[in-house]
Amino acid sequence: MRTLRLIALAAALSPLAGFAQSPDQLYTATQQQLDVAKALLAQQAAWNHGNLESYLNFYKDAPDTQAVLAGPVRGMQSIRNAYSINFPRAETMGTLDESEVDVRALGSDHALATGHYHLTRTKKGGGDADGSFVDIFEKTPTGWKIIFSETT
Repeated sequence: MRTLRLIALAAALSPLAGFAQSPDQLYTATQQQLDVAKALLAQQAAWNHGNLESYLNFYKDAPDTQAVLAGPVRGMQSIRNAYSINFPRAETMGTLDESEVDVRALGSDHALATGHYHLTRTKKGGGDADGSFVDIFEKTPTGWKIIFSETT
């Protein structure tokens, strides 16, 4: 598992990284796709270190930023509160592994990232969880930030 993560990290950070679009069609990732992939990897690393605040720093601090967790939540303070209630300590956060990640440009300043996630946690921490995610990123002066996120 760790080897796969290192391979994924190397591929995401390489300017020549190729992503499989279909078994017989490859394309070279754009800088925008690489930058969003780097943000996703850094956010995942923050989660896996139990650092919820660093994880949340990848969201745009704006009143219209939205996350759909158990239900829709708007604004960073509300998003922070929802995450803090659902994941009050590192044990409840567990270890996050994202796979089948696809990043697509939505113009020059926005991107869509989709994929699957797996949370590995102890039974006491809530048990394992699997699902899908959809994140919409916006390019800001401080980097790519999530403006909409939904996990199912």
